[in-house]
Amino acid sequence: MPEADTKKHQPVMLHEVLSALGCNAGAKKRYVDCTLGLGGHAKAILNATSPSSSLIGIDRDGEALQIAKNRIGDQSDRFISRKGSFQDLLQIVGDLNQTDLDGILFDFGISSFQLDTAERGFSFQSPGPLDMRMDRQSGSPASDLINQLKESEIKTMIQDFGEERWAGRIASSIVQHRSDKGEILRTEELENIIWHAVPARFRHGRTHPATRTFQALRIAVNDELEQISTGLEAAISLLGVGGRLVVISFHSLEDRKVKQCFKSWAKKYPEPGEKQYINLYKKPLIAGPDECLRNRRARSAKLRALERAA
Repeated sequence: MPEADTKKHQPVMLHEVLSALGCNAGAKKRYVDCTLGLGGHAKAILNATSPSSSLIGIDRDGEALQIAKNRIGDQSDRFISRKGSFQDLLQIVGDLNQTDLDGILFDFGISSFQLDTAERGFSFQSPGPLDMRMDRQSGSPASDLINQLKESEIKTMIQDFGEERWAGRIASSIVQHRSDKGEILRTEELENIIWHAVPARFRHGRTHPATRTFQALRIAVNDELEQISTGLEAAISLLGVGGRLVVISFHSLEDRKVKQCFKSWAKKYPEPGEKQYINLYKKPLIAGPDECLRNRRARSAKLRALERAA
């Protein structure tokens, strides 16, 4: 397993997360980090809370999970890690006899470790196998989708999950390449196909032409949007009164889904005039300019938070 420099990989919007979760050194509280990653948020939550507080960390990526466990080693008596996806949240928390949680965190961003590990195939910036699976022990790699889907299916995937203007041209070029040269198995192959599919005058903007297609593939491979819906529904059912659900999203599809869920829940009134859930922020919080300078991945982050009031 590749080494990861945890000092290099900084958690996004850390101070905002701790504030939104209501972390403090006072009361005993129970937290769940549903997207543990390399453990940056989790370690900070443990450091900011009472020694009697505890945290469950969950992640689909077994490699990242092991790194996080090592990072949190000095707090291991207050920390439990479990491998699983959002659809496993209820079972994992139930098996640990945890109910009425005080804080649940989701950070939907792909970790720097995953992006920087070429053999994971998440990034077009590093040559590697076209994989993109969060959990390499299950599911099918991105190369299967690229090589097996019909042109119309590829176009729809790139349009729906990548919101890509040139989805039709890219899909056509992918299918043409398969016909002329065989299967597409490498990140650099796909990046080159996309580069030449996009009109020349649109290749040098702020965003690389392959960004949206790679995003779409990653979402499709990991069933991310459906996982988000499942995870949020599970999380809201696990909150105790006063408990908070905090979510960081990184693109419009994720944020739209979170916004819709929060808006729907905030309309629930168990008793006349008594709201069951309260949106803590009228608009999502965004990273400050200093953080965006230090960490490019923070630039697209949006944080929303919901509190169970009754």
